[in-house]
Amino acid sequence: MKKTLLFIFTIILTLSFSGCKKGSIKNLNNITYGSSFGMCVGYCSSSLVISDLKLTFSKSKNAQPADTKTCSKTISEADIDAIKSELNINKISNLPEVIGCPDCADGGAEWISINADGKQYKIIYEYGKAPKELEAAVAKLKVLKDSFKDCN
Repeated sequence: MKKTLLFIFTIILTLSFSGCKKGSIKNLNNITYGSSFGMCVGYCSSSLVISDLKLTFSKSKNAQPADTKTCSKTISEADIDAIKSELNINKISNLPEVIGCPDCADGGAEWISINADGKQYKIIYEYGKAPKELEAAVAKLKVLKDSFKDCN
């Protein structure tokens, strides 16, 4: 009987910890994803902000005045959870703030900024060269950003 109770207790304890993914985000305040090109004509900088259940996309020109366009729409909790599941804070916190040479020789820059669990993380990298720790999340964010193609 004691062995059975010990076995059941061990299983319950194991299952209770298996649902917690190490490094997962618990409280997400916002995610910002963007890109920019220094030597460009037209709308050269864009960003997508996910906050609460809202997506806000903005794009601006490098000219004076900046001529910024902004559009927004809602996002489902499931879509946010799908992005969160691709982000491991333990791995992200080990990344340098700048990777490679963003926007050198007008190659462009991309960034992702995560405000979660009371901390802020921002990683800037060369356009199209997301670090492997961010690739899956960036792919989902690009799809969301591309959904604003008609933002005029």
